[in-house]
Amino acid sequence: MKSVKYDVPEGEEWKAAILLIHGTAPIYYDGIIPGCSPDYQLGTTPIYDMLTNELNQRSFSTVRYLREGVYKNQVNWEEYIKVDHYQIVSQIEKIVKEMPKNKPKILFAFSGGSIHVSQLDLSKIDGVVIVGGLCTNRFHNAALNVRNKGEWKRFQEEIERFRLLSEEEIDKINKPNGDGPLKRFWQETMLKDNWVYFQKYVDLPILILHGSNDSEVHRSQASMWKALLPVHNIKYVEVDGGDHFLNTPEESGASIISHELDVWSVENNLI
Repeated sequence: MKSVKYDVPEGEEWKAAILLIHGTAPIYYDGIIPGCSPDYQLGTTPIYDMLTNELNQRSFSTVRYLREGVYKNQVNWEEYIKVDHYQIVSQIEKIVKEMPKNKPKILFAFSGGSIHVSQLDLSKIDGVVIVGGLCTNRFHNAALNVRNKGEWKRFQEEIERFRLLSEEEIDKINKPNGDGPLKRFWQETMLKDNWVYFQKYVDLPILILHGSNDSEVHRSQASMWKALLPVHNIKYVEVDGGDHFLNTPEESGASIISHELDVWSVENNLI
């Protein structure tokens, strides 16, 4: 399949295949955001190369992919602006179908990728790992950072105006919005809270990992999973001092994630 990269441990039998699902940003295979400002350290760090290396050392194979318009040294926004929520989900569905059928399939969803993984048919997936992800929705996560009544009122008015736009209206004003197209964010405001889509998967092993110092997704998003889905097979680990990708001053997020994933996979007899 075009724009898909498989990494398999050399010289040994591997345990499971892990699809690395992107967050919101347009990232290259290595996990770097092309053209990203050096001020945003996470966007200039090859987090997916590092994670793949760690997972391969633990005998997991990985699958990575590119969205349209993403190239090694640049993002072509004329192409990327057309990549909406439903195109992303469709692309991931096709990749999942092409993954090896004789090994356990694990979906790893980083940040906004948690919104995309919830839209998939998870009935034939062996496990889901969510790092720095959303339990409710984008707007609720943003609301957690509101500091006073005035901000709250302005925030709610802005949300309401945005939600009331028609698809025709949003198509006319679609433009880059942060690190994604405005239309994708508009589509994702129409979704239910993210945890709702997992309700029917009671036995699906789910690993929730979140950094205590995550400045992009509020830490309460992670702790809500077990409260909202109390009978589900969910393990929650908060990494003390971890950032959005669980990096700490002492250890890389890639190392922490691979360790926690390995332990969890054994606990759930996935390997």
